[in-house]
Amino acid sequence: MRGPVRLATGIAALSLAVLTPAGVTPQVPDAQRPTFPAQTELVTVDVVVTDKSGAPVVGLRREDFTVTEDGAAQEIASFEAVHRPAGPGASEAAPDELRASTNLVAPGRQPASFVIVFDELHLTPAQTVRARTAVSSFLESGTAAGDVVALVGTAEGTRWTTRVPEGTKTLQQVLERLRGKRVLESVKDAMTPWEAMRIDQERDPIVTDQVMRRFIATGEIKRDSQLPGQTPGDAGDVDVWRSLTQARARQVYARNSILDEQALGIVERSLESLAAARGRKSLVLVSGGLVQDGRLRGFRRALTESLRANAAIYFLDVRGLQAAQVGLDAEIGQPADIIERSTGAWLNETLNEGEGSAGLAKDSGGFAIENRNDLSGGLARIGSEARSYYLLGYAPPKRAADGRFHSIEVKLARPGAVVRARRGYYSPGKDEAARPEGRDAAIQRALDAPFDLAQVPLRTVAQAFGDAGSGKTRVLLTVEADIRSLAFADKGGTSRDTLETLLVVADRGSFDHTRFDQQYEMAFQKETRARYERDWFSVTRELPLLPGPYQAKLVARDRNSGRVGSVTHEFLVPAPEGLRISSLVVSDRLREPEGAEGRSPVLTAQRTFAPAGVLHCRFEVYGAARDAATGQPKVTAGFALRRRDGKVVAAAPETPLKPGQDGALARSLGAPLDGVPAGSYEVIVVVTDLASGRTAEAREPIRVEPPDAP
Repeated sequence: MRGPVRLATGIAALSLAVLTPAGVTPQVPDAQRPTFPAQTELVTVDVVVTDKSGAPVVGLRREDFTVTEDGAAQEIASFEAVHRPAGPGASEAAPDELRASTNLVAPGRQPASFVIVFDELHLTPAQTVRARTAVSSFLESGTAAGDVVALVGTAEGTRWTTRVPEGTKTLQQVLERLRGKRVLESVKDAMTPWEAMRIDQERDPIVTDQVMRRFIATGEIKRDSQLPGQTPGDAGDVDVWRSLTQARARQVYARNSILDEQALGIVERSLESLAAARGRKSLVLVSGGLVQDGRLRGFRRALTESLRANAAIYFLDVRGLQAAQVGLDAEIGQPADIIERSTGAWLNETLNEGEGSAGLAKDSGGFAIENRNDLSGGLARIGSEARSYYLLGYAPPKRAADGRFHSIEVKLARPGAVVRARRGYYSPGKDEAARPEGRDAAIQRALDAPFDLAQVPLRTVAQAFGDAGSGKTRVLLTVEADIRSLAFADKGGTSRDTLETLLVVADRGSFDHTRFDQQYEMAFQKETRARYERDWFSVTRELPLLPGPYQAKLVARDRNSGRVGSVTHEFLVPAPEGLRISSLVVSDRLREPEGAEGRSPVLTAQRTFAPAGVLHCRFEVYGAARDAATGQPKVTAGFALRRRDGKVVAAAPETPLKPGQDGALARSLGAPLDGVPAGSYEVIVVVTDLASGRTAEAREPIRVEPPDAP
C-alpha cells in the first residue's frame, strides 16, 4: 500500500464554490437484434479443438481448417486464434484502474461471456448444495480476469451480472440466495417426468403397467377394491387401475411441462442476450435434467437462439453418479424392495430424465457433464474452452430471406484432435428482416446481457458527497454518451434525434433494484452539436443511497437508428460518519459562473485528458470537529498530482480550509497539464482536522494521453 503523501509547494487555490449539480433522469434501451448473417456479413464460427484428454490444442493455422455450409466448401475469410491465460489473478487492470466505466473495449481484449442458469425448478434442496459448491469453484478458478458472468435463477428470474474477479464475492452471495424448488414425492405415488410423458402422451402400455404395478405394491392403488363376485385381478379391476395410473400421469405431465417451458424460456432469453458479443459465449445449465419432449416448443426456441447467438450450451447434471438411484431419494414410506424390480425404471431415469438438456447441449456445440461426481472438473473444462478457441469467418452464399436452417461442418487436418463447433444457423425470414425490433425488447435484452453493448459509446462515474439524511449519502451518477454515434435527422438546419435511456441501480447487499426511465429529445443547432460531439452529452442523477456496494447499469437507445449502448458500473457508497472527503471531481472544463464564489469543475465521467490546459479538481470535507475556542472547524487541506512511478508533478501544501458562506468546507484547485508526459496519474487530496487530530485522504486515478492516442 502507498503511504501518506507529503505535499510540497505548488498550486494556489482557485475558488471555494460549492458543487450544486442538478439531478436528471436516465432510462435504458437495449441492443439491436442481430439479423445474422446479412449478405455482406461474415458467418463467424467458434471452434474448440482439444486432444483426447480434453486439453486445448493451440498453434493451429487457417489452412488447418476446412469449413462447409450445406455441404459446399467455404473460403475462410477471417481467422483468429484466441488463447488467454487462466485464473482471475491474471488481471490486465492496473492497481489504480480508473474508477469511471466505459463500454468501449480495446480490440483483441473482448472478454469471455458466461451465463450460468441455476435451474431451481429442477433441483432438489440436496442437489442445490452440490450445485452451489461446483459453481462457486468455477467462479474462483474456472474464469479469467475480465470475464463477465451472469447468474440467473429459473424460479423468479433472479439475475446478477458482474465482471470477475472483482465481482466474484457478489456472485457467490447471489448463489446462496438461490434455492432448489423441486419437491420430492413419497415412494407411494412417485412418478418420474419421463414416465408421465410416456404414459400420458405416448400411451406406452409397458410403462403404464410398470407404474401401475408399482402403485399397487406401494398401496397407492388398493387391490381389494372390487365388485361383489369379482376376484382381485379381474380385467375390470386392471382397467380401473390403469385409468388411475393414467390420471396421475396426466397431472404429473401437465405440471412438469409448465416447469420445463419456464426453465427453457429463461435459457432462451439468456441466449438472446448473448447475440451481440464477439468473444466466446457460453451458457451453463445447472440442473437435475429435462426430459426430451418434442412437443415442448422451448427446446426448438432455445436451440435456435443458441445458433443465432453462436453460443455454446453446457449441461451440468448435478445428480452425479447417484442419479441412477434417484427414486431412492424420495421420502420412503415403504420398504425399498417394493419398488418395481422387473423394469429397472429407476435405473433408466439417469438417461431419460436428462436426455433433453444433454441433447440441447450437444446440438449447440457444447457438452454435458453427467453421471459423474467431479462437477468442478467439468466446469473447469468449460472455462478452458472459453480461453482457447478459434474464430473462423466466411461469407455465406447470397440467398433469399427464407428463415431456413443452414448446416455448418468444420474439419481439421490433424489426426487425433477433437473438433466442436455449432451445427449451423438459421437465416433471417422475410418478416424478421423487415420488422425493426421494438424498444422494450431491445432494452430488455441489453439489461439481460452479461456484457456491455457499444453501438452507442457510453462512460459513467458515481461520486459520493454529503449526508442525505436517514443514514444515506448523496451520490451523483454521471453518464455521458458520444452523440457522434447517433443517426441525427437534419431538418431546417437543426439536428434532431431522441436518446431513450433506462438506468437500473442495484444494492449488492439487499439486491433491491431502482429503475429510472427518461427520453431526451435533441434539437441541436450546429454549434451546440459540435460542442456535444467534443464533450459528449452528459446526464447526472442524484441518488440518496445507504452505505455499501452498488451496481448501476444504463442502456441508451438511439430512436432513429435503433442502435443500443449499455454500460455497467460498480461503486461503493461510504458511511456518512467521521472525518471524510467527498469524491474528487476532476475535469478539464469549468462551469459557467454560478454565483459569487466562482466557478467549479464540470461533472464528467471523463478520466483521460490531453497534455494541455488545466486539470481542475474540487472536493468537499465533512465530519470536522469544532474548535473549542472559536466554535468553527479548523481544517487544512493539500493537493498533489502524482505519476504512477511516485513522482509528484504538481502539488499544493496543506493550508487552512475556511467555511464558505453556507458553512461548507470545499476547495477547487487546478494543475497545469501542458507538457505532462503521457501515462497513469492520480490526484491526491489530504486533509487534517486540527481540532481532533484526525486525517483523511482521497485519491482519483486519471490518464494523460494525446488526443489521437488509441
